[in-house]
Amino acid sequence: MKNINKVIENEFVWLPLEKRKSKFGGPMTPRKAELRKPLLWLTRKNESLYLVNGSDEPFDSIIISSGGFTSNDGDGVTSYKGQGDEYENLHPNTGIKVDQFDSLQGCDLIVQMHLRVKSLRLGCIDIRTILGRKKIKETVLVWDTGEGGKDVFVKSLHQAQCAD
Repeated sequence: MKNINKVIENEFVWLPLEKRKSKFGGPMTPRKAELRKPLLWLTRKNESLYLVNGSDEPFDSIIISSGGFTSNDGDGVTSYKGQGDEYENLHPNTGIKVDQFDSLQGCDLIVQMHLRVKSLRLGCIDIRTILGRKKIKETVLVWDTGEGGKDVFVKSLHQAQCAD
């Protein structure tokens, strides 16, 4: 497993919206109960973005590549691309640090993330998502029903495609 310093175990808990407190501390407004559970989701912790295994089984491997760009009030654009780190045997309720933000910087940030996930339950899948800066509080990538989250594209791959 690469980048072991970027892995945090047992610090991430996902709560459905109807069980959360409002920003004022009281109950959330009534809503339909969320019956699905996220298998893979993104969440922020301080200034870092983590990819969390929300399933009940370890993932054989996850390859993470990210890219995107920032613009500062129209004065220029800076683009970047992550290398594509691979993590093996990612246990349930474990998070991998996939990005870091400077929330004080006044800029627009667009992040694209590409993941290739291998597990017994999911087989081999590719996941692509594009996230804007304000959307990166929490994003479900794959639900336990096999559905992708909002603005997330999930594609099943054949075993031969997954070897590379």
